[in-house]
Amino acid sequence: MGGIMSITGEPGGPPIRPGVSYGDIVAGLFATIGILTAINERTVSGQGQLVDISMMDCQVAVLENAFSRYFAGGDLPQPIGTRHPVTAPFQAFRASDGWFTVAVLGGRVDKWPLFCSAIDRLDLIDNPDYGTGWLRVQNYATLEPVLNEALRERTVAEWVETFQELEIPSGPVNGIEEAAADPQVEAREMFVDVTSSGGTKVRLVNTPIKLSRTPGVVNQASPELGEQTEKVLADWLGLTKSAVASLRADGAV
Repeated sequence: MGGIMSITGEPGGPPIRPGVSYGDIVAGLFATIGILTAINERTVSGQGQLVDISMMDCQVAVLENAFSRYFAGGDLPQPIGTRHPVTAPFQAFRASDGWFTVAVLGGRVDKWPLFCSAIDRLDLIDNPDYGTGWLRVQNYATLEPVLNEALRERTVAEWVETFQELEIPSGPVNGIEEAAADPQVEAREMFVDVTSSGGTKVRLVNTPIKLSRTPGVVNQASPELGEQTEKVLADWLGLTKSAVASLRADGAV
């Protein structure tokens, strides 16, 4: 209902669900920001307040420039595959042995001439239809087949190395297995091994928040259903064991 499925997928295709629990995760992140904001404000005013988070609000909030383009110029965003809506080329391409992404960004230094040189298509540099990122978007129907043909000539590793040397953002389209083995992910300690309450070793995703003075870490597996009920009731509500037992007897917990 928030709009994300209407702009996800290939042109002319059906609505596509994002591959993660988009609404749940985004709402959790905004809830965290809201809580921290309220706590920080409390140090000034001394007063608490309700933090109201709607999953649909959050989905609308992160639709990047889709609503801005719609309100500003009446542009109705549609699915465009992996492409960027306002600059090109900025998408995933098929190489000779797999997929990779490349983003030719404009600004003060347009990387388009370097990109054309790298793919051996110098003739594209001075073509007036492709002079800016926005023009390349407008004329992409003629540009994309040319790029597809040129970029199939080399491997993913060769293209990524070439573009990174030219400081053009590029990277392989990793599967989960490749991402799990990525040296950068390993260097950032994004996976941790913990032991569950039942004694089973489990590998989990670590926190991406890296604090220099008070670093956090995921150090335990999710508890079994009801495993920490008594601890929570005792630590947070101050209930005695007999009180918890009474609640159990009544079927409240």
